[in-house]
Amino acid sequence: MSKGEQKQPLLSEEQPPEQESPPSRSSSNLGSLNSIRTREPDVIWEGTTWQACPSYCACFAPLCCSTWRWRITTQRIDLTHGWLGSAEEGIDLRRIVDIHYERSIPQMLVNRGTIVIHSDNDSFPRLELATFRTRKIFQELREACSKAKQTTAVDAHAIAGQGL
Repeated sequence: MSKGEQKQPLLSEEQPPEQESPPSRSSSNLGSLNSIRTREPDVIWEGTTWQACPSYCACFAPLCCSTWRWRITTQRIDLTHGWLGSAEEGIDLRRIVDIHYERSIPQMLVNRGTIVIHSDNDSFPRLELATFRTRKIFQELREACSKAKQTTAVDAHAIAGQGL
C-alpha cells in the first residue's frame, strides 16, 4: 500500500450503525403530542370593521354602527356581527366559490382595499372586507383557499382509491 492511499475498512471491521431507541411513552411526550393536535390554525387576519356605516359618521362608528369582528385563519372565516355581537357565522375556506380584490383610486392613495368573498353559504353568499393593507390579506387568503381545496381533493381521491 502506498503512502497516499488510506486503508478501506473491511466489512468485518465495520461496526453496525447504532439504532435509536423507540420513544418512551412518558407524559412529556404525550403532552407535546396533545399540543400538536390541539394547535390552532394559523391566523391570517383578525380585526373589526363597521358595515353599513356612512363615511360622515366614521369617527362614531363604534358607537352607532353594526360592528363586524373578523377572524380569518388558514381553515375558516369566523364572523361575529350585529349590534352587541348578536350573531356568529363561520365559513369553511373550502366553501368559498370566488374571491377577488377591488380598490378605487382614493383607496389606493391610503393603502386601503376591499376583498370580495363569494361562498355557497346561504346566510352570507357575498362578504366584503374593506380595511387597510388588504392586498397582503387577499394574497394569503387566496393561497389558503387553494391549499384547503387541494387538501380536500387529495383526501377525496384517497378515499375513492380505498373503495370506501
